Amino acid sequence: MEIQHLREFAAIAETGSFSKAARRLRIAQPPLSRHIRQLEDELGIKLFERSATGVRITREGSLLLQQARTVLDDASALLDLATRARTGLASTLRVAMAPGLCEVVNRIRIHLVKTVPQLSIEGIDMSSAQQYAALRRRLVDVGLLRHMPDDTEVETEPLFAERFVVLVGEGHPLAKKRTLKLKQLAGERLLLQDRDWAALAHDKILSMYAAAGVTPSVATREATPGNQASMLAVASGESICLSSSGSFSKSYVPLTGLAAIPLDEPDAELYVQVAWRKGETSQVLCDFLKAARQLFHRT
Repeated sequence: MEIQHLREFAAIAETGSFSKAARRLRIAQPPLSRHIRQLEDELGIKLFERSATGVRITREGSLLLQQARTVLDDASALLDLATRARTGLASTLRVAMAPGLCEVVNRIRIHLVKTVPQLSIEGIDMSSAQQYAALRRRLVDVGLLRHMPDDTEVETEPLFAERFVVLVGEGHPLAKKRTLKLKQLAGERLLLQDRDWAALAHDKILSMYAAAGVTPSVATREATPGNQASMLAVASGESICLSSSGSFSKSYVPLTGLAAIPLDEPDAELYVQVAWRKGETSQVLCDFLKAARQLFHRT
């Protein structure tokens, strides 16, 4: 069994066609078909049902596809590590950062320079919801994110809390308030992005509304929570938005004409966490975690 055969198997499953997979992989179709027959013979199972309209993966093939992708990801990670070692980048830590957490990573970087001057940090913008998969696939080494559900392959540790704030346009009648209760937001159009972007933040907002006995009028927008498009809609008075803010982090893009008023509700906070793969023993990762704990660990 060769890695290339697994790569071809995955390409056919994804495209549903031998010809499309051959074009994607830039090989001729006859050798592609031959490789799949060889793989089927070696595994002792049929991977695809062939017909005049294309191919359909079999039940047995579907069972093997996920594991094949894992093997391909691991092989890719091995080659990437070899390249980084060969080019002197093995001491580079790839850090995924949820929106608004760059300053947190930068403070850790500055702290590390004093004790581990050879360490280099490569920041990667990535939503909280995407980071666990990126860690499992070894696309990143460590993540800074807002609280996510538990994952059996990922370790997490809370660093500090951010409090919820209500974002309104400066011309809004509520903009002059020192704090706000959710009951004061009844009737306001609430901008709430799709749950896939930030599941726990989404659920937390709705649960706080429910606890306060308020049913929000929800407006959805296909955008990352707190990004420029969302904040422009809030500043222009189209809606309000709930985001989180800490001493050196914000889950939204600050904008002229935008007012952020603290939300005065019980447990109106989210935790910023650091996440890494279980069983990881990399010294550069340990140095990063140690610095993060020294700077931000909650008492």
